[in-house]
Amino acid sequence: MAKNAEPKSKAPAAKTPARKAPSRARARPTPSSPPPIYQHKPAGASFFELSRLMVVGIDSAKGQLIQKAQLSPNGPWPSAWSFIAPGAWVIMTAGLTRDGRVAVVAQPSGTTNLSFITEDANQIGPVEKWTAPMSIGTPPGATSYQKLSMARDADGRIEVFVTDNQGRIWWIYQNPDQIVQVQKTITPPGTTTPIVVTVEVPAPPAKPWSDWIQIPGGLVTVSAIRQGDGRIALFGINSNLHLYRCQQAKARALKAADWTGWVQIDTTQTGGFIEMAPVIGPLGATNLFALTQSGQVLHTRQMPAGSDTWTQWATPGYSRASNLALAAGIQGDGDIVLVAADQHFLQFNAQWDAYTQNWSGWRDFGASLRSTRLTLNYNADGRLALFSLARMPDGTNGLWTINQMGIDSSEWEYNWTSLTDNNLKQIVVVRDLTPPV
Repeated sequence: MAKNAEPKSKAPAAKTPARKAPSRARARPTPSSPPPIYQHKPAGASFFELSRLMVVGIDSAKGQLIQKAQLSPNGPWPSAWSFIAPGAWVIMTAGLTRDGRVAVVAQPSGTTNLSFITEDANQIGPVEKWTAPMSIGTPPGATSYQKLSMARDADGRIEVFVTDNQGRIWWIYQNPDQIVQVQKTITPPGTTTPIVVTVEVPAPPAKPWSDWIQIPGGLVTVSAIRQGDGRIALFGINSNLHLYRCQQAKARALKAADWTGWVQIDTTQTGGFIEMAPVIGPLGATNLFALTQSGQVLHTRQMPAGSDTWTQWATPGYSRASNLALAAGIQGDGDIVLVAADQHFLQFNAQWDAYTQNWSGWRDFGASLRSTRLTLNYNADGRLALFSLARMPDGTNGLWTINQMGIDSSEWEYNWTSLTDNNLKQIVVVRDLTPPV
């Protein structure tokens, strides 16, 4: 009889790290072990040697599902975009499979069914190949979608979260492996007589994906992140700009009851929020940075890591002008870097010490001449890359990128690399651990 395979190990309980002795020097000591975020990368993947950045997007003119990736780790970008799947597409999200391949969930034009696509696991040669779109169905009653988000769980399985046209929150996940009994013939040590034994072995699930499950609540947008202990946390904003959080109550969540309840985390003093940027910090705790209606960046984090206890709101630095966009990322040493944009300037704010929550303060490093959406991700050498999806006069979006000059550097490249001057509708930046060779 088949049964679900249990995780190889329970989600580790988060431990509060010992406090480092304070240093009078501003330079921070090099971490003695990889930051927690790197300890959960797909098994067998060599991050610094293999990874490259990839932009997955939808173009505005024809609705095509497209991608553009670095030609090599830390390398240049090609001039042309490549197709992922034929046809027109409405909305999408992207992430990674258990073995580090890029995965995409998207809505084809003309249907509410969502499709799942991955890089082909058997591709050989330098040309990117993708699997054929596989339908994962439609949440009951959904006629359109406001936001899609994807994260890997404690088992490495992909979980997808959706807010539909009614603000309902839906969840679907790759089913866990099942355990099946098989008979094997062995010859016990010290004998010459074979015997037949029954053993339990993992096997693919009979049904690849779960049914769509509704998570109670109502949101306009939702963001999922895999936490340091493997459990997924969700953050969401509703139509009244209230901000909420919840997380999986167990490492293997299979039903709505396996989630904690939603906790409203905005206050009368913070007011409503317009953007959120969750990230895992160097101490293994989930950090949430969020942009208020007044354009200030506020910060709250788990304390201790892995718990459902969070700090009160704090400011990593006051902005004299109202920010309109926000991104949070980690650089190669695991430290957090923020980038924000107001009507005139781009600013960054680097975390100097996670124990004391010491920050560099906001520093201008570029001009922001258009309405933009920002994304941060790191290169194979650990330097951050900033992507700016900027609104153009024709109503479409162009995309540009620059890199940090080095890990922990306050310098950024002066010249932006254009990935396209217009005609983009939406993008997600992912780090491909299995590029074609």
